[in-house]
Amino acid sequence: MKTFRYSLLGLGAFLLFLLLLAPASLITDHISARLPGFTAQTVEGTATDGIMQGLQWRGARIEKLGWDWRPLALATGRLGFRLDADDPDFKLTGDAAISWDRQWRFQNLTGRALFEKLYALAGQPKLPLQGVVELNVPELRLNAAGRPIAANGVVHLRNLRTTLGQSLTLGDFIVQAMPADPSGIQGKIQDDNGPLTLAGTFSLLPDGRYHFSGQAAVRDASNQPLRQAMNLLGPPDNHGRWPLNFSGILAW
Repeated sequence: MKTFRYSLLGLGAFLLFLLLLAPASLITDHISARLPGFTAQTVEGTATDGIMQGLQWRGARIEKLGWDWRPLALATGRLGFRLDADDPDFKLTGDAAISWDRQWRFQNLTGRALFEKLYALAGQPKLPLQGVVELNVPELRLNAAGRPIAANGVVHLRNLRTTLGQSLTLGDFIVQAMPADPSGIQGKIQDDNGPLTLAGTFSLLPDGRYHFSGQAAVRDASNQPLRQAMNLLGPPDNHGRWPLNFSGILAW
């Protein structure tokens, strides 16, 4: 029995040694097999501490993505890494860990990205909106299919503008997200004293179903271009507010 235990210990040490020496291309090859269309121009380092440069996926490009293995995550039954993405239009840092059932857990995500690049990476249709998205998300969980099942954090939408017809400034908005029961994400969105006032609540289920309800108004009644754009939703109520009620399914 003692010999058997020593043999297992030696085998584990040997496998760990191989992992520490494995090239970083082992990671990129695995990602490419799971994400069709994913490519990296250059790959440096090892499987536990590497850098990819010139990433391309879903028509979006990221200049550099580095990762650093977190061995303590093994104590929780997960394989964990520290991630650092660096690009003029996309910056993100945080901890990522995948469990044996292929569920992802991200912690302490902070970053900044152009709205259109973030939408492209998420695989969503391009919207007639421009702006900057700032993330401060302590926790985000994805299921094995890569769909969000829980989130907790704050997202700031800065200098949001519509590009439908003429460019119109909508302002800044704050999105607060929290886990829903039993799964999914719920939260609220509110303007930050911009040209468009907005208040509402939303929910997102792991199967992609979403619902948003709220109301919007034009803060300055003399802002005729924005009022005309809002009239595309129909006439406002007696208080000058447009009710909002949207439901659908996201294409993951």
